[in-house]
Order: sequence, then structure tokens, then C-alpha cells
Amino acid sequence: FVLTQLGCEKKAEEKKPYEILTKTTKKMTICYLEHKGPYDQIGALCAQLGEYAAKKQLTGEMVGIYYDDPAKVPAENLRSEIGIVVPEGFMPDSGYGLQEIPAQKVVYAILKGPYAEIAREYPYIMKWMEEKGYKINGPVMEIYLEAGPDVPPEQLVTEVRFPIK
Repeated sequence: FVLTQLGCEKKAEEKKPYEILTKTTKKMTICYLEHKGPYDQIGALCAQLGEYAAKKQLTGEMVGIYYDDPAKVPAENLRSEIGIVVPEGFMPDSGYGLQEIPAQKVVYAILKGPYAEIAREYPYIMKWMEEKGYKINGPVMEIYLEAGPDVPPEQLVTEVRFPIK
């Protein structure tokens, strides 16, 4: 008589299809648009920034910066920015911000699939960080490696970064 026949076996911890690693990033300058409200409503700004980038012939990676924890801040008050990495000396048009993001140590993971599924991995990554003794030291950042209106959701590739100390 085997316990597994009763469904009493101990479940092994789910193996994730990605690694969680640390690195020091390079500094980057981004041209960005601000957003206040639910994070899942940033899509219109992404499209606007994409059109702007095409017009200005910008080819840098798109970047999302998320300042607030949706578990602690009401959705209508969530603050974020969507940006694109620009070359040094770039001067944005009116209505666009420009900021330098310094080199920093981060915990990161490369995640594949739709953005809503990526967000579900954050608690797992944060638990890993806590177990390793890392503390978050700034806003969470997403670098959109494979993205855009022509990329099917299951083929999206995003590098999620948690600045640490």
C-alpha cells in the first residue's frame, strides 16, 4: 500500500523554468512617460512611446519602472514609468521625461510569456531574495527584451530586476 495512491505524497517544490541571479547593471539613460493608475493599463503609453521611438529612430530596449507594491497601494495610486533607453545627449520632446538610471546591483530573472503571468512570479522571486538575505533598494524594473505589437504573448521575453542592497 503506497501513500501516493491516496494523494498523500509530499509535493516537491515547483521547479521554475528560469534562474534567479544577481549582477551589477550598466548605467542607462531613458526617455520616459509617467503613468498613474493600474499597472495593467500602461499599454496605451507603450504604444505612444513606441510610435515616438520609431519617429526618432530610437532602437534601445523598452523599460518599465514600477514604484509601488500593488498589495499595499490602491490601484488608482500606483506610479510607474514606461521608457526607452536612449543614447547620451538625447533631448526628448516636450511631455517626455529623461532620467539616468545608475549602475546598480540587482536580483534578476529572464521570464517568458504574457505580462500578467510574469507578475505572478514576483512573490516567488521576492521569497528567494529574502531567503538569501537581500533587501529591495528601489523600484522594480522590467526590461522588455522581446516585445511589441507583433510578438505573440507566449513569446514575450522580459528581464525583471529588483535593485538590492
